[in-house]
Amino acid sequence: MSRFVLAAVLALGLSACSDDPDEVTPDSGTHPTTDAGHDAGSDVDAGTDAGTEVDAGTDAGTDAGMDAGTDAGTDAGTDAGTGSSHGSGKLACRKTGTVNTDAGTLTYCVSQVGATEVKYIEPKQGITPGPMRLAIYLHGDGALTYTGSNGGSPRSLFTHGGWTYGHNTLYVTALAPNKCAWWTVPERTDCTTDAPVEARDLEGRNAAELVSLIEALRKGWDIQDGPILFGGSSGGSIELTASFLPRYGDRYPGIYALSCGGEKPWTGNMDWDASNATLRGGTRFYFTYGDQDFLYNDIQDAKAYFGGLQFPVSDKVIPGAAHCAFDQVGRVTEVWNEATAQ
Repeated sequence: MSRFVLAAVLALGLSACSDDPDEVTPDSGTHPTTDAGHDAGSDVDAGTDAGTEVDAGTDAGTDAGMDAGTDAGTDAGTDAGTGSSHGSGKLACRKTGTVNTDAGTLTYCVSQVGATEVKYIEPKQGITPGPMRLAIYLHGDGALTYTGSNGGSPRSLFTHGGWTYGHNTLYVTALAPNKCAWWTVPERTDCTTDAPVEARDLEGRNAAELVSLIEALRKGWDIQDGPILFGGSSGGSIELTASFLPRYGDRYPGIYALSCGGEKPWTGNMDWDASNATLRGGTRFYFTYGDQDFLYNDIQDAKAYFGGLQFPVSDKVIPGAAHCAFDQVGRVTEVWNEATAQ
């Protein structure tokens, strides 16, 4: 991982993979439609009631997702076919809350699968018959797009939730097992300082937790076997490209909406035969980043690596933009919308 300007990043007050410009100027009050280097879709004006979560009376440790967390090393029958999981029962809610979205005020559930806490929004019923899609978003370092800031609702929920609600898609925003950064080892819970290269989760424990989450969701709902809509910001994008996909991409084809981050596999290779077009399935990569991003070279290396394996790779470069200094959460929705357009 070529983190060659860590000192500059620290000077900005960001961690190496910060996902949210609010971490620089949390009280900037930037309007959601502004794309000026602050958090587009600022938490401060996001859903007025969304900051309160109501205890649903169910211990997350006993919900259905706990038993549904299939061991990542086992084949749970997921492939790139045209069928679905035929799941039912959902994940039990530990808490509930509401969030204002483009689709109105929506209810979300807080649940737990293994070491991973999630917030999910179910799609509107009756729009499309048959199985639903699955969308999963991984935050960057600091997890502000998951937790929210300044008493507001999480950006990931109000930015993505309205689109998924109207597009027959179960939306899940997932908190890293260490509550801090998806790409670092579970033991490292400090996001106030920049993480060293040695903090990478080279054993893939976070990737295994993500597999357990996917399997729990597939057991709880009737999920399409087609490509999962993955989204990531900064460190979340790194986790998806450098750890999860090299290990499990054959089992879980995906549309990868990668904002301001991405790396080639940390091990230097794939754990499965990516030359097999059937195993690659419908996996596609969409990188979005600024030409001044300190992760620019890492992203270029990732694009070249996956493109060399014959994956479809697209990119959008934001002129003059530094790390995540654009509406990197909203861009995930744009990619999902483009990739699924009929």
